[in-house]
Amino acid sequence: MKKFLPILVVGILVLSGLGAVAFNVNISKDVKQTSFFDELDQSQTVMTENTAVPVGNVPIPDNPVCVQVAQSFIPTKEVLTRVELFIGKNSTATYPLAVSIREELTEEDLTVIDIDPSQVPTETYDWVEIDFDDITVTTGLTYYVVALTENVTDNFYAWGANNISESYPDGCAWFSIDEGDTWTNESASSYPSTSEAFNNQGAQPIFGDVVTWDMCFKTYGRDNQPPQDPLLDGPLSGSAGTSYEYEVITNDPDGDDLYYILDWGDGTSEETIGPHPNGQTGYASHTWTEEGTYIIKAKARDIYGAESNWVTLEVTMPRIRSIQNPFLQRILQIFPNAFPILRNLFGL
Repeated sequence: MKKFLPILVVGILVLSGLGAVAFNVNISKDVKQTSFFDELDQSQTVMTENTAVPVGNVPIPDNPVCVQVAQSFIPTKEVLTRVELFIGKNSTATYPLAVSIREELTEEDLTVIDIDPSQVPTETYDWVEIDFDDITVTTGLTYYVVALTENVTDNFYAWGANNISESYPDGCAWFSIDEGDTWTNESASSYPSTSEAFNNQGAQPIFGDVVTWDMCFKTYGRDNQPPQDPLLDGPLSGSAGTSYEYEVITNDPDGDDLYYILDWGDGTSEETIGPHPNGQTGYASHTWTEEGTYIIKAKARDIYGAESNWVTLEVTMPRIRSIQNPFLQRILQIFPNAFPILRNLFGL
């Protein structure tokens, strides 16, 4: 199978008509910012003339092959928001192009989205945005952008590539022709991480001479800022054995949804409520079973794990004394901070 692949990269452009179309696109054009405060993180935007890698079922005569393609990269932002690929499609492509992010090529997707064929130009190339759900990543580690489609006759896309220089030093292109079971690294890079990956895979160049392959891609991300310290409010005193409601609220600089974590100060387990939309109040109730003074603590945690500082509120639960008047007993339960004279009188 390997001997067909040198023909596959250049020849597929002739088969599909892509090689005959002028590249009237601006590769460095501005791209709209669709995510919350994200920015360009990693990229390789130089496409070697007429060089692309097919993704999908390639009509090699008498021996069709289905190709999956990936590009490794090392993020510097804590939250990965979206990617862009410089791609086109054959006129016969009718199935979506699946684009995903993985930590390892043979493991499950961290996030994935299907791109409808109508979103991809036919027999030419352009930048196509893949705006999937934001995910947290570990900066400094290697991740993969993976592209694949259904193995159906003549259903294929083309992903622009660079094969004449080390255009992206922090990663390289990977290829699979067995439905993703095994992957070949086509990089001759001297960069330590890609060289290590190359040696570990025991890969041999399948496109002829030893060269460095990089796909045309962009990744966008942002650093994850912690939420602001929350405001905690509720009754400052009450009766042991009675449930009291407290509210907590804050804002997240990134606009992320928030969890609120409360420690009631009496040895019970921390309570987590949410997630709540950014800036929305969370409510939680608690009952102290013994008299005493307690320090309630609360903090906010966004959906990506960044946390605020703890804030505190001191509450007092006086000892329970019998009140014979049911009406007065009910009033004091409903309005725990009202009637301070009556509270002093009854020792509540």
